[in-house]
Amino acid sequence: MAYEVGVREVQPQAMVSIRVTTTPAEIGGVLGEVLPEAWGYLEERGIHPAGPPFARYHEFREDRVEVEAGLPVAEAVTGEGRISAGTLPGGEVAATWHVGSYDTLSTAYEALEAWIGGQGRKPAGAPWEVYWTDPGETPDPAEWKTEVLWPIG
Repeated sequence: MAYEVGVREVQPQAMVSIRVTTTPAEIGGVLGEVLPEAWGYLEERGIHPAGPPFARYHEFREDRVEVEAGLPVAEAVTGEGRISAGTLPGGEVAATWHVGSYDTLSTAYEALEAWIGGQGRKPAGAPWEVYWTDPGETPDPAEWKTEVLWPIG
């Protein structure tokens, strides 16, 4: 898949999330557990998400992944238990769209990394994915749309 990369300014975004450490092989299962938990936390409080779910990768190695997954909210809320309240960062990001299975998302990151380096820029924080397609509503992975954003300096 060919990726078009662009730069844009994003605003800081209030969110709730759960941060966990797992392995690359277990990411799908972990997200399948964590995102509904964050959604349920908001539902219990009568709070509607301000956008689609996300996963932010603070560390990604061959044997270890530290991921923060959750939902944006319109206004800051408080966390409880393993639910944290925080903010997705604002600033300049390199962004691209991935269409297809989550299994091939690494190609979007490779394209972003190459583009960032090719522009003489540097990553300036943890990248994140925004899941614009709900696999429960669109079961065909070929139709899934994921936006990948990487803060740059």
